[in-house]
Amino acid sequence: MEASITFKKVAKKFNGQAALADLSFGVERGTILVIVGENGAGKSTILRLLAGQMERDIGTVYIHGKDVSARGFETRSIAGFLPQESELDPDLTVLENLIIYGQLHHLSVKTARNHAYRWAVMLDFKDYLRDYPSVLSFGHTRRVCLARALVHDPEVVLLDEPTMGLDPAARISVWKTLDKFKGRKTILFATQNFFEAERYADRIAILHNGNIKLDGTLDRLMETTRGLTRFTIQFAEQPPRELLVELVGNPNIYRPNLQGRKLEFFARERHQLFAVIKQCLAFDPQTLDMSHTQLQDLFIGLTEGEL
Repeated sequence: MEASITFKKVAKKFNGQAALADLSFGVERGTILVIVGENGAGKSTILRLLAGQMERDIGTVYIHGKDVSARGFETRSIAGFLPQESELDPDLTVLENLIIYGQLHHLSVKTARNHAYRWAVMLDFKDYLRDYPSVLSFGHTRRVCLARALVHDPEVVLLDEPTMGLDPAARISVWKTLDKFKGRKTILFATQNFFEAERYADRIAILHNGNIKLDGTLDRLMETTRGLTRFTIQFAEQPPRELLVELVGNPNIYRPNLQGRKLEFFARERHQLFAVIKQCLAFDPQTLDMSHTQLQDLFIGLTEGEL
């Protein structure tokens, strides 16, 4: 399948510190790639490079085969970008903001107005079209900014934490809207919401220290854990810290953590569980739970160097 977004050996520094380091990846047309990473990992930098709001130091960035630096006017017309911060003009009403942005992307006033009303209905802010951005709640501002990114019907949609700060109903509204694009538009979004990454992405990339450590479907990423299982043991009373010290020294037990009466750890072999239970019997264990490793577990393990 043809690539819609391509990064080739891209590097970017801020104040001498590398935000991206020799980064290469691609996104196929009509697919959804989610980038997860801790704060400062470089997620927003990737999106701003694609949106033409920032220049790379080294390497090349393409949208639909067009160099973003050399043909920025064309690539900006292809893409719609939702940044984390609001970029609405405070001196224009919500409707005027959307119309002006549509015009900047070669829509007529009539077409831009029609698109603005359509998004206002879909994202539930039609009652605020005549208001100025200053009176909007944070949630409504985010939805208006999303509409602004979509008003010109872009082929590539770039979203930086699209549901950040939204209540559950608003998050559902946003994803119902974006679900309509599945298979038709290329979507690249950055998030720290692991549920959304698991639910909506075709591929997931884990970004750490400016480079992608793992990239693939959720199933493929989970295969890399090689059967890793999370175990939780609840005690009648808090066990001594010596129990945790013993588990930390066991090379076959991963990320042991004791919080109050709850002990959590990861292991691949069932007999390792039995060995831990044997150690715990002296401290009156009450319940045992086990579950498969999730994306968040894999992410934490990779970024902390423990899995």
